[in-house]
Amino acid sequence: MTEFSGLLTERLGVEQWAGDPEAGVWTSDGNVWGGLVPVDGGPDVLGEGRVSRTRYRLTLRARTGIGLATRFLWRGRKLSVLRLEPDHRLADRTTVLVEDRG
Repeated sequence: MTEFSGLLTERLGVEQWAGDPEAGVWTSDGNVWGGLVPVDGGPDVLGEGRVSRTRYRLTLRARTGIGLATRFLWRGRKLSVLRLEPDHRLADRTTVLVEDRG
């Protein structure tokens, strides 16, 4: 079994959307260590499952407040949360599907 902390190799900023959907702002919510793995697809993939933006599966230590109104800053990129992927067998971590939105 792989040590969980060894998977957390990337430093990411966390931002939360504050305010109503039309007139809110992104506010900083600290930093986290996470593991990013590209998900099949992306701008170079052709076929029925074509995805226009690169997607990643992000794994991080479990923490409250991560949801659809969260985004991550990574290497100058903004990664928007598309889906939370809870696994109650692994309660110490959170897995999130994110999409690179520039």
